[in-house]
Amino acid sequence: MVVTESSVRIARLAPADLSAYKRLRDEALRLYPEAFDSDIESERARPPESYLGRLGLTETLGGTFLLGAWDGRELVGMVGVERQSLTKLRHSAELNSMMVAPQHTGRGIGIQLLNAALAQARQAMGLELITLRVSTASKSAIRLYERAGFQACGVVPHAVKLVDGPGQVRYHDKLTMVMIL
Repeated sequence: MVVTESSVRIARLAPADLSAYKRLRDEALRLYPEAFDSDIESERARPPESYLGRLGLTETLGGTFLLGAWDGRELVGMVGVERQSLTKLRHSAELNSMMVAPQHTGRGIGIQLLNAALAQARQAMGLELITLRVSTASKSAIRLYERAGFQACGVVPHAVKLVDGPGQVRYHDKLTMVMIL
């Protein structure tokens, strides 16, 4: 699947794209530590090929993939969907790793990525439900997800704990959102 609009190409990532994905992911973790469950210190050491499973190449029913937004040869945005592996949860997936590089925000890339991810998810056999978690402080991201059709279904207080130094702790609440496909 390739979607092209406003000089940005949205396409599923391939193994050859994992280095670009890792660079953008590491930048996202550095810039927005409250938005992601992973931390930059742990993830920085991972090689690009360690993300191969996120491409969903062995997922026979579909529903696991990474999409990228390309401006020319530069990966400027990304989103992932990961289908649950347990039998009773196979009808659901989690949307994650949503990011648009700061210098490319305001161009509609986020909604293009989200719409393309939902279109791809709808093609997966038996996939009925997509969930996501977003920082409650990220009002623009929440509005984006709402525009795409997600609905809030609960808040996890203190979901993310950031330690900035001795005695310097910040907590961030996460809003869980859901979309029934």
